[in-house]
Amino acid sequence: MAELIVMPTSAFIDEKMSIHVYGLQKSRSVTIRAFVDERGRNFEAYAHFHSDVNGTVQLDSHPSLCGSYRGVMPMGLFSHMQPSPGQKAGVRLVKKNVTTPLVFDLTVYEGFLSTEEFYSRTSAHKILAKTTVERWYMAKDVERIEIKSGNIRGTLFKPKGDGPFPGIIDMFGTAGGIMEFRAALFSSYGFACLSLPFFGYEDLTKNPVEVDMVYFEEAVDWLVNNPLVMDSGIGIIGVSAGAQTVLKLATICGSKIKACVCINGSPFYTPDEPSRLYKGKVQPTLNVSRESVFVEEDGVFNVTRYWPNKPEDIDHSTMMNLEDSSCQFLFIAGEEDKTWSSKLFSTLACKYLQKHGKSNWKILSYPGAGHLIEPPYAPLCHKCYVAISG
Repeated sequence: MAELIVMPTSAFIDEKMSIHVYGLQKSRSVTIRAFVDERGRNFEAYAHFHSDVNGTVQLDSHPSLCGSYRGVMPMGLFSHMQPSPGQKAGVRLVKKNVTTPLVFDLTVYEGFLSTEEFYSRTSAHKILAKTTVERWYMAKDVERIEIKSGNIRGTLFKPKGDGPFPGIIDMFGTAGGIMEFRAALFSSYGFACLSLPFFGYEDLTKNPVEVDMVYFEEAVDWLVNNPLVMDSGIGIIGVSAGAQTVLKLATICGSKIKACVCINGSPFYTPDEPSRLYKGKVQPTLNVSRESVFVEEDGVFNVTRYWPNKPEDIDHSTMMNLEDSSCQFLFIAGEEDKTWSSKLFSTLACKYLQKHGKSNWKILSYPGAGHLIEPPYAPLCHKCYVAISG
């Protein structure tokens, strides 16, 4: 009788799980499928394997022959999940309620099956073994605290204990609303982390164009002065428009910011983004080419030509004054980003810092990676719907 063993059965989203199948006949063809239902949004992945002479399949050493991925990838069933058939185009697997885990069904089927066959009403599929596993963003001893202080809205995640803890502000971009999963994960590793929305949440404006950097500056002061947080300064991290925002924050908050992580953001002021507006004053922005946006065959809007994509085409006077910050900068760039010219922007930012005698920077640049770079083993989001852009 086949047995599916996963160790551990409950883990953080960025932790590896060991997946083994025992008790098969040798050289038996099997399909292993992972499935998750998150608020009615279904995602899945599958892989084909041949059992070895001992009748086992071990994902950390046996290659997938076909399916959602090929080759040896111990966590491939999680990282290669895609929306199930019938889901809306552009749906993204985002954990909204981080106080509960993502619960995955893992099933071993006889033979090689495809996604179409899983949903066929005429095919009978023999299940050899199955189990469920939990993957968490938030540790069970982390406290989730909703924040409504002055103009600030958001959620503070507090680790176990009295503190003080190292502090982080975590931001996303033009998806709007609040996304708590990354902040919850940081807190699970000992950081007091504020998930900070800036539009489309509670009584905040619905239009990001209206947001002034003083809102974020107020959030920095609030966290720096919080008794739960160490008084040595905080870190800030953002992706997309959030990444651009944290770069600007680093230039205006002085020694309060010790570390700044920019994931696929721009060090240049750009139209319609909060970084260009501070205390009512609007900075000059990059020239853009709105007519150069085009739609790819799979329905994705490619806006890489919207931005200048050569150094000589960029108005360098629109660069933020990064030299005003003494914090450590980490630039993370997806080289196939179709939303920003991220590799170019990161490279130019570091050259700018070098020119001003600075060495407080580092670039991590990933060939083939796109705009959304998520925590390890989270499913790749190939395309997602952005409501504010339609």
